[in-house]
Amino acid sequence: MTPEDILSRITIPYEFGACVDLRGITCEGRLVLDGARITGVDFTGAHFPEGISALGTEFLGLSWFHEITARDVDFTDALFHNDARFDRVQIAGDADFTKAEFRGVSQFDSARIGGTLGLSAVQGFGNCSLENAEIAGETQLARSEWFGGLWLDHTRFSSIETGDMLVHGRLWLKQAQLGNRPVPTDSFEISFGYSYV
Repeated sequence: MTPEDILSRITIPYEFGACVDLRGITCEGRLVLDGARITGVDFTGAHFPEGISALGTEFLGLSWFHEITARDVDFTDALFHNDARFDRVQIAGDADFTKAEFRGVSQFDSARIGGTLGLSAVQGFGNCSLENAEIAGETQLARSEWFGGLWLDHTRFSSIETGDMLVHGRLWLKQAQLGNRPVPTDSFEISFGYSYV
């Protein structure tokens, strides 16, 4: 499926509850959604060999990227009005969400990121979960703020940057690993809820 075909199907006016079914498709080129307003879409199991660019993109409905494969993804400055699912994704390179805003849950459970995971300056209003995720590069969380808590059960980090990060609500660090050791609790200095380690 060409990037142009995909774009034409998902830039239609949004109706509450609507969701375009693009499960399992293969995109024949880099999918560029920069600055677009996207209706609800389900990309479960889709393949993006040339990656995805969604700079400043506004996702109006459900945003399901569950189990996608991609060379890289760039959602810098994106706005997700509803739940954003990136669980079980396999990203060969970087996954950049710098300055994104998640108004629903943001789910990265069992994600495999081959490069950097950029979550710097993100605002998350629902729970963010990276349960059992594995990030080969640096996880950048500096200046991010999580109003619905942060769930890092069995998450495996290579390195993390957390300066000036704020967590409101539950911070779950049980079995989270930084290299071959537990994630040190002082990596998350400012947490306003309960912390579980």
